[in-house]
This record gives sequence, structure tokens and C-alpha cells, in this order.
Amino acid sequence: MIKLTRVRTHPPVHKNFFGQKRVEINLKLLKQKRSGELDKKGEKKWNSAFWKEAKAQLLAESNNKCAYCETPTRVVAYGDVEHFRPKSIYWWLAYSYENYLPSCGACNQEYKKDLFYLDDKAKQVKGPTVIDTMTDAELEALAPLITVDPVDDSQGMKLENFINELKSEKALLVNPYFDEPSEILAYTPILETKEVLVVPTDPKYEKVIKACEDLFGLNRKELLDLRFEKYIVYMTFRHSLERKK
Repeated sequence: MIKLTRVRTHPPVHKNFFGQKRVEINLKLLKQKRSGELDKKGEKKWNSAFWKEAKAQLLAESNNKCAYCETPTRVVAYGDVEHFRPKSIYWWLAYSYENYLPSCGACNQEYKKDLFYLDDKAKQVKGPTVIDTMTDAELEALAPLITVDPVDDSQGMKLENFINELKSEKALLVNPYFDEPSEILAYTPILETKEVLVVPTDPKYEKVIKACEDLFGLNRKELLDLRFEKYIVYMTFRHSLERKK
């Protein structure tokens, strides 16, 4: 996992995620919450076509790799737009551009799914309060404020406030857009088993690495083997260069 940088200009950010489109989709979401529709099971309540428009730029920012395990997403599939904080829990972030990452199908569908780990569940952000007696006018006033406008920070929730609010949860997962992965995880070769493991850089990150193993599959067999192959290539070149000195 490496640090990613999100581009916040138009283009390349799709029109769905800023300006009036952002407000319109937020208002629709708030009305669904007011009616109780979001409390129903199933995926039909979500407009997946909306966030699919983020995929091309997300993949460009990750060099066509999964943001979590770094496997190429276009070799056998096009990859997923992954909700870092699951929309089933953080419903108000379902259409938030800042909540999207590019992911391979294994990380998103086999491991992470709708799971999210916090160090203290009592600190989970609850999101906006929406009750069935709220008027359309009240929801219209709320709609611009529940997400960040990635192009114009003055039009929605401030990006700084968004980051600070979510960091207060102390999530046990690494978001490469907002965290520096190299400060949290490192790689250790195990010659006996021909594997390269993801390990914490410091014992204080042990719970984070365990959560990343559980929800991103960062130490799944396929990755352990692939990393070791890359490690052997690296060491071969390194020794060759040292001999030439």
C-alpha cells in the first residue's frame, strides 16, 4: 500500500461529484432516509451508476492498481469503486467522492464487504439527524453540508473538518488518501517460507495491521507469493549492481 493523492479539479473530477449535482444527489439521499427507504435491506436503494463515474479517475490516481493490495486491476477485471466507510453504516457518505477508493474485487468483495473496524465503537460518527417530520425545506438546507465538494471547498463541508471528524473515530484501517501507509506498515521477507509479510512499523500499529489483514487480505497467500517474486528480482538487481562497484 502506498500514499495516494486525490486530484480535486474539474476536469478530471466527474460532474456528478461537485456543484449542483452533488447537492441534488444528497437531497435525494436525505429524502430516502426520511422515508425509511435506507433502512430496508438490499442494494436497489442505491444508485451505483452514480459512483461508477469516479472509477476512471480513481484508477488513474492509483496507476490502475488496487488502493489496498496494489495488484493491477485491469489485468483480469476493471476494478471496483470501493466505499472506504461502508454505505450500509455511513449512509450519508454513499455518494461522497472523498469516501471512494479504487479496489480489486478480492479486497472489496471477498474481504472488506460492508465491514469497518474502529478502535472504540462508541466514537463512531453518527452522521446527520434525519426524522420523518422534517420538511423538504429543512432537507434542502442540509443537503449541501453533509459531504465535501471536491472541486470547491467553500460549497460543502470543509475538507479539513471532514478529515478531522472521521479521524476522531480512530479507524483501524489505513486510507492511503488520508494516511501515510509507510508510517504504519512495512514489509518483511521470510526466506524459509518464500513470503513477504506486511508487518507493523511499530507495536502500536499491531491492531491496525490485523484489521488490514482481515478486511483487505493484505497477507493472503497470493500476495505473499507475489511479493516474494518481486523481492527476488529486486535482490538480484541489487547484488548485480554491488558486484559492478
